[in-house]
Amino acid sequence: MKSILHEKNLNKKKVLLRLDLNVPLEKGNVTDTTRIEKILPTLNFLNKEKAKIIILSHVGRPKGKIVEELSLKPICKELQNKLGKKIRLIDENIK
Repeated sequence: MKSILHEKNLNKKKVLLRLDLNVPLEKGNVTDTTRIEKILPTLNFLNKEKAKIIILSHVGRPKGKIVEELSLKPICKELQNKLGKKIRLIDENIK
């Protein structure tokens, strides 16, 4: 399978990424950013190409329940800090 980094003409195209952002959290803070840092080159490339990025991920295994301690909010904040861009987090339960 070829890498997205070889794609051309991504301007205004929607790119759906399923990412493993299941990072360790403690008291609402990310304690290890390794997984986040590994995806930065791809996200920076897509930003440079002006693609619209949609990220799907989860934290833990809440078995269909909403568990506030397993929210993606701290991860979203960490991504915003590292990318220097505003990220919109959709936290509704979409059925």
